Amino acid sequence: MKNRIINIVIFVVAILACCVAIAFSFFSFDADKKENYIQTQEVKAKTPEMVSDLETATVESLPSVIEKYKEMNAESAEKQKEDQIQKDILYTYLQDLKNLDENSFEGYKAKFPERSASLFAKSNDKQKYVDGFNGVTTYKDLDGYTEKINKEYNEVKQNYLLERNYIKSANALISRADAINATASSTKKAADLESFQSDLKSFGKSASLQNFFIILTYILGIGALALMVFFLLTNMIANFKTSYKILLGLLLLVVAFFIGYLIGTPTLSPSAIKAGMTGSGYKMVNAACFTVYVCLFGAILAIIVSLIMNAVKNRN
Repeated sequence: MKNRIINIVIFVVAILACCVAIAFSFFSFDADKKENYIQTQEVKAKTPEMVSDLETATVESLPSVIEKYKEMNAESAEKQKEDQIQKDILYTYLQDLKNLDENSFEGYKAKFPERSASLFAKSNDKQKYVDGFNGVTTYKDLDGYTEKINKEYNEVKQNYLLERNYIKSANALISRADAINATASSTKKAADLESFQSDLKSFGKSASLQNFFIILTYILGIGALALMVFFLLTNMIANFKTSYKILLGLLLLVVAFFIGYLIGTPTLSPSAIKAGMTGSGYKMVNAACFTVYVCLFGAILAIIVSLIMNAVKNRN
């Protein structure tokens, strides 16, 4: 009776998760507009007023809206050029540090004042890097400092890539609006603008649905894991001698999580960008989702196998 209750509970959770997946697929936006959807979400995450202004623009006000955001995008592009200079300086400095060994360290340190003058000439943090390396007195201290600079570079690079994607998406969004504005026929211009605005609004609804289903999936996943841990602990206490099987199950979960992390993509989705996640953090989320899927499908398979075996035994 107890095992039947456990099977029913797990089966209900699995069915709910499948229903969520089917519903998300049904309500999802047109696959042909996926790129436009992603671009719109990237822009909305940083400058929601741009999307809002485009959604409410009229044929008469559209030119002023386009001009406003063309200027804003141009300013962002100029700032991006400066950010790239800072990124490249930090990358070059990091390569200097990584290429040092025990034999070349002292020579590099002796020539560092001259090297730093040219390397950090356009750096906004010249003194910080100079003081930082001057604080590395021996080669043994270099690894810790290099790791610190490596983490800083990864953060700078990630921010740079996010900003670059945003600028690309913002330019694409304004370009579509500009193409509509350049239409000679006033009737076609009005129709194209209405279609464009309809897409923007539908993208917003799709994003809301996506967030809803993601949250619901997390709730179901956490619930399934909580039930699994509860039943595992209960069985371990009741049948301590066979607890090795439970430990084996936990090991399989760890393996599933590790596989999920390896195959997970570090490319951030619009929702991840909005949440300020890093590439490694996003891979952790992918790994957790993969583990939940393995648990759910494993539970369904176990129930089916159990039902078949019970049916065979009952016939005998």
